[in-house]
Amino acid sequence: MKVTIIVGGRWHAFDLAYELSKNNLLYRIITNYPKFKTREWNIPDENVISLPLTFLLTQAAYRIGGESWGMKGQFLIHQLFAHAAAQHLVGSTIIHGWSSFSEPAIHWAQEHGIPFLLERSSAHMTVQTQILREEHSKLGVKWNETHPKIIKQELREYELTTKVAVPSLFVKKSFLSQGVVERRLVHNPLGTNLKMFYPGVKEDSKFRVIYAGSLSVRKGIHYLVKAFRQANIQDSELYLVGGFTPETPILLEEADDRVHCIGHIPQSKLPYYYQNSSVFVMASVEEGLACVQAQAMACGLPLICSTNTGGEDLLRISDVPPINRKEGIQEFPAGFLVPAKNSEAIATCLNWLASCPILLKAKQDAALTIRDKGLGWESYASRAIAAYSQL
Repeated sequence: MKVTIIVGGRWHAFDLAYELSKNNLLYRIITNYPKFKTREWNIPDENVISLPLTFLLTQAAYRIGGESWGMKGQFLIHQLFAHAAAQHLVGSTIIHGWSSFSEPAIHWAQEHGIPFLLERSSAHMTVQTQILREEHSKLGVKWNETHPKIIKQELREYELTTKVAVPSLFVKKSFLSQGVVERRLVHNPLGTNLKMFYPGVKEDSKFRVIYAGSLSVRKGIHYLVKAFRQANIQDSELYLVGGFTPETPILLEEADDRVHCIGHIPQSKLPYYYQNSSVFVMASVEEGLACVQAQAMACGLPLICSTNTGGEDLLRISDVPPINRKEGIQEFPAGFLVPAKNSEAIATCLNWLASCPILLKAKQDAALTIRDKGLGWESYASRAIAAYSQL
């Protein structure tokens, strides 16, 4: 088996490539990142095809014209990378490519009788676009939509590929809702780096809620901030770890002085923030499977997540059926699954944990149990390899 990965960026492809290289299965990873970045993941240089032109063009577009320019130039930049990547596939026996970067490579694979696994890290493009358009419109916030040509290209890729890899039940359901049959889907939840993310000793007794990711509409920051205010827990604070977006000020309108915007933190420093928090909350309105949820659970934090975050897959690792609670809440050993766009349900879960130290401790312990049940990238890669073998 000679696996070639095509990814216009990094995503979780670098983690997969490292695991495949350990198993002597990685033929090539084709990326627009320079090799000094792939070396940080210990991916051997001889297995890396670096096409950095599009990386530089993307950086330039965003720096000169901001997100608007970046989105407008997205299709042409994707096309440049996709066509260049398709020139480096000879010798592959299976190709795993990221959506919107893969159409030329899929055609090449079809011509040579080679199976192609298309990675779609978010909801089906049609569903994702509908959710995000409606949410931005509801808030009166401008949204730089995905280029229409990229949307059409993604839809073509879904039809052309051998199978589509989806990271969560939420994404799987989005594809099924669009008429994609289940046999064409490979459901493989993402993992995390267990050497980097591990439990520690909390330094204080404050009930600290933490979130990590961009402060954007897509991530449901407005629902999280509202939920924190509604819970109104004594001696509590909310840490928002991540970069600002143009819409951040609007999303933080209900924040008080207990809400702290920490800014962007390097991954190497994130464990400290997780270890000194009480619970991790992910309130996204649309998400494939946010890896920060796995990071937090690996550090021993219980998870409160919406149905649209992919966190359900992590909670289900326990193999214990959920208990149905009020407000559409489902309780798992290591946390709670709540309906999307529902701040009241998040507030309810926060109050349950804050008012009952025994419950909080039990869910923290359960998160650590899940850590040992396949939360790492090794488990993710082993499932991917099994899928390759079936293909």
